Amino acid sequence: MSYYPDISHYHPVEDWSEVRAGCPFLISKATQGTGYIDTTLSEFIQGCEANQIPYWLYAYLNRGDELAQAEFLVNTCKDRVRSYFQGYVLDVEAGNAAADVQAALDYLEGLGGRCIIYTMYAQYSTYKSVIDGRSVDTAWWEARYGKNDGSYSSSYPAHDGADLHQYTSKGSCPGISGQVCDLNRLTGTRAESWFTGGTAPAAATDTATTGGFDVSTLSTIRQGSAGAQVKSLQSLLNGKGDAGLSVDGDCGSKTVAAIRRYQRDQGLTVDGIAGVHTWTALLTR
Repeated sequence: MSYYPDISHYHPVEDWSEVRAGCPFLISKATQGTGYIDTTLSEFIQGCEANQIPYWLYAYLNRGDELAQAEFLVNTCKDRVRSYFQGYVLDVEAGNAAADVQAALDYLEGLGGRCIIYTMYAQYSTYKSVIDGRSVDTAWWEARYGKNDGSYSSSYPAHDGADLHQYTSKGSCPGISGQVCDLNRLTGTRAESWFTGGTAPAAATDTATTGGFDVSTLSTIRQGSAGAQVKSLQSLLNGKGDAGLSVDGDCGSKTVAAIRRYQRDQGLTVDGIAGVHTWTALLTR
C-alpha cells in the first residue's frame, strides 16, 4: 500500500526507512508568510535526499502580499534543495484574494518547473479562474474531508479535475510521528510518476554507459540542483543546444528553460528535468 502524506513540524518523519518503503513522494511545509521557516525544513530535505525520496515544499499563504510570500518560499529553499526536489506548492486556505494568489502562482510558474496549488473544496468558486488558467505543469490539490475519520469516503470526492485529494487530517502513515496526519489520494488525472518526476530510487541503478560516462553516476538535475554535474550539464547544453548559459553549477530558471528547449528539439519528454534520457541524448547525439 502506498501512502501520500503531507507533513510539517507537527508530524515529522521519525523512521525514514518506513517512509521510504511506503511513500512514493512527500510534501512538507517550508514557510509561512514572509518570515516563518518550518523548524524541520533542513532535516526534512536532508532525510529525503539521503533516502532518495522525491519531495515537494509548500508555503502556507497568509492573507495579503502573496507574491512576496512565494518569493520568500523560493529564496528560503533554493539553496537547500538538491536532486530529489520536485517543486513548490502554494497552500491557499486563508481567504486569500484570487488576484493575489494568481500573482504568486504566475511567479512560481515563471521559474519553469512543476508546481502545485492547494485549495479548499468550499472555496472552489473563488479560485476557479486560477485553477482553470494554471499551466499544464501545475497540478491542482484539493482538500475535502467529509467525515474526517481517517478513511476516504466516495461520498465526499474532490471536484472533477483535481489531481490530488487531501481526504483526511486524521490518517496514519508508517514512519510519520504522532497519532494522526494528513493523507491524500491520487485522483487519476495525473499519474504518480508526475509527482515523482518519473524518478524512483531504482532509476539510479541504470548501468548504461554513454560517451565514456556511466549514466548511473549522473544525478537527476532539476530546479535547485547544484554542483559539478550541473556545470557539466550546462556545458553540454551550451555545446549541443547553444544555450548561452553561465557554467556556474546552479540549476536556476535559465538552465531549466534550456533543458526544456533541448528536450523539445530532441523529441524527449519536456519536463525541464535532466534524467537518464536527457543525459543520454546530450552525450550521444
